[in-house]
Amino acid sequence: MPSRLVICAELVDPRGRLGEQCLVIKGERIEGFREEPPGAEKVIDLRGKDYMVLPGFVDIHVHLRGLGQGYKEDEYTGSRAAAAGGIVLVADMPNTVPRLDSIEALVAKLQALREKSLVDYMVYAAVPPSPDEAERLVSVPGVAGFKIYPRDLEERAKSVDKILSSNHLVVVHPELPEAEKPVAENEDTRRALRDCHWEIAAVDYLAELSPSTRIHITHATCPGTIRAARRHGFTVDTTPTYLFLEPGNDCLHRVNPPIRGLAEKQQMLQLLLGREISLVASDHAPHSPREKTGDPLLCPPGVPWLEHWPSILYCLVSRGALSIENYLELVSLRPAKLLGVTDLGLLEPGYRASIVVARETHSRTIFNYYSKATLTPYMLYSLQKCLDVAATIVRGRIVKD
Repeated sequence: MPSRLVICAELVDPRGRLGEQCLVIKGERIEGFREEPPGAEKVIDLRGKDYMVLPGFVDIHVHLRGLGQGYKEDEYTGSRAAAAGGIVLVADMPNTVPRLDSIEALVAKLQALREKSLVDYMVYAAVPPSPDEAERLVSVPGVAGFKIYPRDLEERAKSVDKILSSNHLVVVHPELPEAEKPVAENEDTRRALRDCHWEIAAVDYLAELSPSTRIHITHATCPGTIRAARRHGFTVDTTPTYLFLEPGNDCLHRVNPPIRGLAEKQQMLQLLLGREISLVASDHAPHSPREKTGDPLLCPPGVPWLEHWPSILYCLVSRGALSIENYLELVSLRPAKLLGVTDLGLLEPGYRASIVVARETHSRTIFNYYSKATLTPYMLYSLQKCLDVAATIVRGRIVKD
């Protein structure tokens, strides 16, 4: 018989606040709700203590590295950081070593995730050298779709055409290949050379190539990119990096596309609060501490913060700018739907028992405790009245407490 776990607290999901109840978990699924806790192997009663039970968060854009880049991050440390942040499902990007553009590489990656990951997972396939290889890649169980990078539009154009004629999810880094070519002498020049027009032009170009493909634009940095994606019927996400983080001229602030100025961030935030942005993801991109303390123009781009970004975004809820229902749509229900996961994102009988127990915290200082990538531009930020994850449960199993 599957074991039972009961958690009593205020239940909240994208439909609203459901009141203080006892959520009953049987095996991997939500069995139902009770006013009082029934008999179970384990009962966690948090009524009257300001705790909430929320649907688990879903991050559709992470780089767990592993394989030949395990010194940066691996499937265990990355998923441990995800669990610490309340994330129950991650979708891993394919720019690994080796690149996930072959059956052999995909099988090796999925095997590593199966052995090491503390949370549920999916992966994206990279654009393969041969167009005929595309269908084979997405036939592998656990593959969510394809990720297209700017250079793929130039170097693997025939394979891109093949992918865009299919019905698979296609996640796109929205810049044209030309944006990656100029060499800048400083970060300010790099930001100018990789301006917003490269993002907007890439979205328009994709719409011309395949107006009916299921395209998702990821880590948009510019208001015009959001508007172009909406105009063409694409879904689109951004990351809190492009909402909150100021530009900087050191390695910790180096990310592609670059961080924009105050005007763009204010407009992006307005679009988020106006429900113009489909969902929010992290683009967790870990590198070793040595790599992120080198020359600012040569160090690899990326911000590692998988265990913190849901809490940072929740600050908008605690400050009254964003409703908790909209927050849960952005970080749970809509990301799950994008990945084709239909039993996650709501507190509903029969759904996966993948949930978060959390409450608002008065004060919290950011440091990467679980990721191998200990250096982040958010390090030592003090968060006031944001989210404190007390426990993360994945399919009925406590993976963080």
